Amino acid sequence: MKKRFLFLVKLVISLSIFCFLLYRIFTDKEAFEEALYSYQTNLSIILAALLLMPFNYLMEVFKWQLSIKSLTYLPFKQATAGVLSGVSLGFVTPHAVGDYFAKIWSFSHEDRKKALGPILVARMSQMIPTLAFGAVAFIVFIQRKPVFDDYSSDYTSWLIPVAGLIAFLLLSFLFIKYGVKNKKWMYYFDLIRKLQLKSVAQLVALSSVRYFIFSVQFMLLLSIFSFPISFQQQFLGIAFMFLAKSVLPTFNFFNDLGIREFSAVLYFETFDISAAPVILASLLLWLINIALPALIGLFFVPQFKIDPS
Repeated sequence: MKKRFLFLVKLVISLSIFCFLLYRIFTDKEAFEEALYSYQTNLSIILAALLLMPFNYLMEVFKWQLSIKSLTYLPFKQATAGVLSGVSLGFVTPHAVGDYFAKIWSFSHEDRKKALGPILVARMSQMIPTLAFGAVAFIVFIQRKPVFDDYSSDYTSWLIPVAGLIAFLLLSFLFIKYGVKNKKWMYYFDLIRKLQLKSVAQLVALSSVRYFIFSVQFMLLLSIFSFPISFQQQFLGIAFMFLAKSVLPTFNFFNDLGIREFSAVLYFETFDISAAPVILASLLLWLINIALPALIGLFFVPQFKIDPS
C-alpha cells in the first residue's frame, strides 16, 4: 500500500511538472523559436559544452577508482566502462539502482558485492556540494519570491536549508559509524568504515570539480542570451536546479528530465527572465550529460559477466 502511494505521488509530481513545461512552451512559442534559432546560429557554444562532458565523467571515473581501491584496483578503462554503463542502466531503473549493479558487475572479485558501500559513499559525496550551494540558492530564491516576502527580513529563510544540510551530514556520520554495525548490512558496508579521511576529502573534492563543470556547461548554454543578471546569480540558479533534482521525488522516466527545467524556470523567473532559453538550455544539458553518455554506456553493458546472486 505504501509503495503504491509513493509511486502515485511521484507520478503525479512528474506529470504536473511536464504539464507545466508544456504549458509554458505552447503559450510562448515565439520566444522558443527565437531561442532555438539563437542556438542554431551559435553551434560553437553547444560544442564547447559538449567538449566538457568527458571531463565531467572523468571526475566520476576517478571517484569510482578511489572509492573501490580498498577492495581492488580498477584500471582506467574498466572503471570507465563501469561508470558509463551505470549511466545507461540507471537511466531506465527506479532510483537509478542500475548504476549500482553496473558498477558491481563491471569487475571480477570474489567479494565484489562489498562494492555497494563505496558506491554509496561516492554518490553521497556528490550531495555535499549540491546541498551546500543549493542551500544558498534556496535562501536567495525564497527571499525573492513574493509569497515569501513576510519571511525575507528575518532568519526563517535560513532554517530549512541549513537544517537540511546539518541533518544530512549528521545522518551520514551516524550511518557510517553505527549503522554499518548491523549484521545484515556489515557484509555490504564494511569497506565504508575503512575509508580514510583523506580519501573522503578527495571524493568531495572530485565531486566539487564535477559540480563546477556541470555549472560551467549550463552557463555556456545560457551565455548566448543577454541576461540582466550576474554570473553569480546564474550560478545560484544552477545550484537551485541541482538541489531540486536531487531532493524532489519523481517518477524515474527519462531520468531527471523535467525536474531540471521546472526548477530552473522557477528560479530564473524571479529575475524576470523568459522561460524559453532556460528550458532549452536545460534540455541541451540533459542531452549532453545524460542521454549521450547513457547511449555510449550501452556498448559496455554486454561485456559484463552478470552474477544472478
